[in-house]
Amino acid sequence: MEMYNLCATPVYNASLHIVMNEFDAEEIMQDSILKAFDNIDRFLGTEKEFIAFVKRIAINKSIDLFRKNSKIFFSDHLSDLSELEVEESADSYQLNISDEEENTLSIETIKEKIELLPYGYKMVLQLHLIDELEFSEIAEIMDIKPSSVRSQYVRAINKLKVNLNLRI
Repeated sequence: MEMYNLCATPVYNASLHIVMNEFDAEEIMQDSILKAFDNIDRFLGTEKEFIAFVKRIAINKSIDLFRKNSKIFFSDHLSDLSELEVEESADSYQLNISDEEENTLSIETIKEKIELLPYGYKMVLQLHLIDELEFSEIAEIMDIKPSSVRSQYVRAINKLKVNLNLRI
């Protein structure tokens, strides 16, 4: 029960970011924890690694549910934009907000603007920024190239900046 309590919230939140439905997120959380517990005798990692393992199961189940219930398909050719050259520097992957702009933005405002993004952009932002997955991991989950994930991430950041009326 202690492990369940440790896993429940982070696994639920990881799933909710993707499926955007509390009922489905709860169902996925429970299924993921049960699946992990079924194989716990073979798990040799730490408690933190176990939670990450269960989150990974939940993320995969969430993506599968999304694909099953959606007419949106991820591909290497995203939207009507051509492939974007992406710099590998850390600055190109950040939402840089000046002190002046920061004073006018609330977390709620940023969350609202993220919700307005196209689903693919939102998913990449959440998987990378909130769930802290690497672009290569996101690419594997979404079944697209890592360069496409980076491109989609950069586009999402730029669109978010526009939505927030920030300088690009």
